[in-house]
Amino acid sequence: MDLSQQWSQLRQATERLRIDFITTDLDVCLTLAKIAERRFQTSNRGHAERTLAEAEKGYSDMLRFFSQAREVTPEAEKELQSKFRHLRERLDGLHQRW
Repeated sequence: MDLSQQWSQLRQATERLRIDFITTDLDVCLTLAKIAERRFQTSNRGHAERTLAEAEKGYSDMLRFFSQAREVTPEAEKELQSKFRHLRERLDGLHQRW
């Protein structure tokens, strides 16, 4: 295997890891949004606001990482866009509700 093939394989592996990282972190952000909602419901506003801020930061960080992704399969792109949309709706709902 020549150097260009190795580089190509490394780049593909890096992109797969980037997509896995984004997917996992979006799941974490969704969990944080659920925790924030429960904290708002139990009148723990300070903790809820901090947790919501962490979820918002994660969302914006993952959006930035996603914008840097290359060679994303159409299936992975569709799945990630769905996750981003779902999380954004959840976060916006929390901002409007509380």
